[in-house]
Amino acid sequence: MIRRRGRRDDRTIGLVLPSLLLLAACKATPPTPPTPEITLLLSGQALIKKDPRVAWEDPFGSLRPIIEGADVAFTNFEMAVAPPTKRCGLPQKYEVSLGHPELSEDERPGDVRNPHAVDAVVMEFLAGLGFDLMSLANNHSWDLGDCGIAATKEAADGNGVVHAGTGPDLDSAGAPAYLTVDGVTFALVAATTSHDRRDVIGHAVNGVWTGRQDDWDRNVEVVRLAAARADFVIFYQHFQIDTDEFDELGPGDSTEDGHVWVADVAGWQTRFARAVLDAGASLYIGHGHRAFAGVEIYKGKPLIRQLGGLAYQGLSPNLGNYDEHRPWEGLLAELHIEAGRVTRIEFIPLDLDEGEAYRSEVDDLTFLSRRGLAQMAVGAQADSILTRFEELSAAYGSELHLEGGRAVLTLEPEPHSDP
Repeated sequence: MIRRRGRRDDRTIGLVLPSLLLLAACKATPPTPPTPEITLLLSGQALIKKDPRVAWEDPFGSLRPIIEGADVAFTNFEMAVAPPTKRCGLPQKYEVSLGHPELSEDERPGDVRNPHAVDAVVMEFLAGLGFDLMSLANNHSWDLGDCGIAATKEAADGNGVVHAGTGPDLDSAGAPAYLTVDGVTFALVAATTSHDRRDVIGHAVNGVWTGRQDDWDRNVEVVRLAAARADFVIFYQHFQIDTDEFDELGPGDSTEDGHVWVADVAGWQTRFARAVLDAGASLYIGHGHRAFAGVEIYKGKPLIRQLGGLAYQGLSPNLGNYDEHRPWEGLLAELHIEAGRVTRIEFIPLDLDEGEAYRSEVDDLTFLSRRGLAQMAVGAQADSILTRFEELSAAYGSELHLEGGRAVLTLEPEPHSDP
């Protein structure tokens, strides 16, 4: 699928040459056109329950110029679309922002008691902002079962969004999606590693469960195939399991949701991320724990374990309820790409607005429907976010510098050895 955001001027300027020079030019080998610089914007996960335009005059207003200025903009769509006619098995009285009524196991259309079942207008809103590349693989992909998988994919297709991570079968869910901009082809492979029942959703969502070598090998092979067809390969992993997942288990044991014991959950993620980068991915990006982690450069390629959030509208209306997860501060990552490699990353601090200023003025439903949408962080908050991110990245040997309200990382070319 070929997409163009209209930012570049691709016009060719013609020159009038004398006849002899023109003849010589025709016989000469044409010069290789310069490789365009492409800007890829990575956002954290988007968990949005209602159309933000109902509650806000200009949602994400301070971010719009950044999103619109990118050649490609990526996010994780962490909801399941419910069609207005059949609602994928949800009762008519179900209210998504409140998660009421809580559904029994017999009533659940998917894998959770409180499905994040949103109207297709949420997809339309994000696409209208400029997000044209999305992962649909996460721990809420199967909230409405196969019906929700189909409805979410249909909403993405209807709004011109290129997407990966789910499908009617595992081959479709694991397949790369391709997007070409200014002659540069991007591939996206998207997977989830989360608290979902592998035996239930494994056919429809591309999952990588810990300790499952078949999941590991299948995704590494897909990356190799994508690298043979694309100029730049993004591997996205929704990594939302706990580091103490196996404290009560031992080697060979597995959890009820299908994860097999590994000695070190964080170490397992690192090994897997490096494996997909070695297989040909140009970038590894993870979400899942709401907060952000530092950036590592592995063999000249960005490895981002957690990028935090773009929007977070959880079920609890109590201020401070989610503080341990740090969901109210985040980052955008603006990547500059030349000749298939990242040369520079600019990290932009975000305030996801817990809603303290208006909590006492509105009821629970109104509050949950309007909070948690990111804007540019400013002042002391921006400084705090960037300083913390700088420190987290230093632990991976990444040296960032603060410049113009952003944390900037310049990537040096990998040295080439003589054959």
